[in-house]
Amino acid sequence: MNTPATTPPAQRLLTLLAGAIATISLATLVIILIQYVMHVSPTPALLAVSLYGLPIAFILLMVILVLNFRQRRGSN
Repeated sequence: MNTPATTPPAQRLLTLLAGAIATISLATLVIILIQYVMHVSPTPALLAVSLYGLPIAFILLMVILVLNFRQRRGSN
């Protein structure tokens, strides 16, 4: 009988962090687009979050994927 593998707390935290960063980055991107439509210049902080947030979230997801592969390979 197969038992479901438990996810380590550190990996769960990385997953939540990557999801939160991606969500915040997409929200700031929407805010920037709305500001451009309203002819308001966005603040540099919003630009920085939207510019660097998605790549950071992608890198975190790649780290999670590698950790998951290592965990599955070690359990066999």
